[in-house]
Amino acid sequence: MKRKVLPAVFILLAALIPGMTVFAEPEDGTVSTEENQNIGYTGPIDIITGEPVNSSGEAPDQQLVSIAAGVTYDRKQDRYIYAVEDANILCSVADGMVVTGSVTLSKDGEMNLAVFKDGENMSDIPSEIEDPGNYVVVVKAENTETQLLSFQIVNSITGKLTKYLLPNGFQVRSVYYNGENISHPEGAVDFANEGKYEVRYYCTANSQEYKLEVEIDHTPPAVSFLGLDEDNEARGPVTIVGIEKTDTVSITYEEEERVTLDEDNQVSETGSYHAVVTDQAGNFVEKDFRILLYLNFNAAMFIIAIILVIIGLAVALIVARKRLRVR
Repeated sequence: MKRKVLPAVFILLAALIPGMTVFAEPEDGTVSTEENQNIGYTGPIDIITGEPVNSSGEAPDQQLVSIAAGVTYDRKQDRYIYAVEDANILCSVADGMVVTGSVTLSKDGEMNLAVFKDGENMSDIPSEIEDPGNYVVVVKAENTETQLLSFQIVNSITGKLTKYLLPNGFQVRSVYYNGENISHPEGAVDFANEGKYEVRYYCTANSQEYKLEVEIDHTPPAVSFLGLDEDNEARGPVTIVGIEKTDTVSITYEEEERVTLDEDNQVSETGSYHAVVTDQAGNFVEKDFRILLYLNFNAAMFIIAIILVIIGLAVALIVARKRLRVR
């Protein structure tokens, strides 16, 4: 019986050893820092060395980690590297990421690089991109354009996010909504409800942790335009009411000239207008309207004065002619 049990025990131990982490205690009774870093680790380990590895099978301290075809991550530089023939693009974010901070972008080698912000080609490509928007990085060759990566920068208070589909190879670790831990799918976060979110997620290939903290506001500015009729026409000044201190107002006059509101938040000159009021979250209200012939008090007095001058000149001419006839 004993001979039959012993082989079974060895088989059981052989099956358990790859999932076990064994630490050798030094002679002085202390635990080394290197060993202490692995305490509590529950992920996969290397069968030979016993060291933790990530899901890609690479050791966590390896400098270059393969992310996808043509894409690696450099731990030392903390950059994602996108290979293009004999050149590389180095970026602080991965393809498809959403961030609230700046993004660094550089190239190693010669290439015709173009960056589009919200669909428009940026004439100058800064090494650090800060302005909110949707960005696409493109490499141009003869008769071809290759998109390498895209990313989005949003304000910490934003209405630009309704859903965050994480980049390929990234998973959500936790989502807090207004301070409460909520359930979530592994590869997406829903931002339909307004409130404060804290999203923690990680790249399964390099084990890098990321955090996105945003306050979602989908409500447009509560402004109204006084003085307009049902056809959006006015026969007097138009006043915009409800503007907040954090709102921005952009008004185009006659499709080309930029004008500003006066101290009463009014425009009064005759003509066509296009007004856009945007809040700090990026939500906006826009209005097209037209002010028909309108004379304010000063303009009316000026015209009356001109008419009186003309009448005075006419009377003077008539009197002068009568005098000439009498003579």
